[in-house]
Order: sequence, then structure tokens, then C-alpha cells
Amino acid sequence: MLPQLVHGSYEPVTAHGDVLLYRRRNAEGVAMIALNFGAARASVSSSAIGFSNEVLLSTFMDRQGEKIEGVLDLRSNEGVILGPYQDD
Repeated sequence: MLPQLVHGSYEPVTAHGDVLLYRRRNAEGVAMIALNFGAARASVSSSAIGFSNEVLLSTFMDRQGEKIEGVLDLRSNEGVILGPYQDD
């Protein structure tokens, strides 16, 4: 499904407060991982994650396909995997 998560390079993006962002990349694509380890909600700007992403998976299992433009809002203790937005 996402081979870059297993065989891709690790590219740190940022760590601020309780939020950690990193990329996994290989020849087949790129995935952005956003983790909120805190008990409070957190927001991440699109300048940190890149533009036109969509949620591929959330730890709450309720955001698949959600398009992210501008700001990614993370709930407490939530992690998401983002991929490039695909307009079908």
C-alpha cells in the first residue's frame, strides 16, 4: 500500500511542542507523517506539510480522503499519514 513507509528514506521536517512531522520517501512516492503526542489539539500549517495533501490514514480511523488545504488540525494523541491529493 505505502512501501515508502517501510523502505523509504526518513526526512525530519519539524518538531514543535508535542507535534512531530517527518516524511518517508522512495521512488514510488512520498508520505508525510504528522503526530500529536499532546493532550491538547494542535494545528500544523500547510507550509510545513506542503500543499494539496489528503489524509490516507488517521489513528482515529475517521478522516480517510479528507483534503488538507491551509491547516492540518490534529486532535489530542492523533497521528495521520498524508499523501499527495489525487483529484479523481
